[in-house]
Amino acid sequence: MRPIKHKHGIDFVEAQELWQDDKRIEIPARTEDEIRFLTVGTIGNTHWSAVITYRGDTIRIISIRRSRQEEIDLYESERL
Repeated sequence: MRPIKHKHGIDFVEAQELWQDDKRIEIPARTEDEIRFLTVGTIGNTHWSAVITYRGDTIRIISIRRSRQEEIDLYESERL
């Protein structure tokens, strides 16, 4: 089992389903070097948060985990 799948219950291939959520949100992440974003959305009934960066036309997923409550609240407030 891949380490991220074991730790977070999802792998980077499954994480791509996050972009099927038309209501996902993307906010700038606090970083000092590379420009990164936090993307929050749902896969099934579960909220997930991914840290991503753009490399040309490619989206690179850096990490993914279940969303924290404040991220869920922000996602849900954007849907109103």
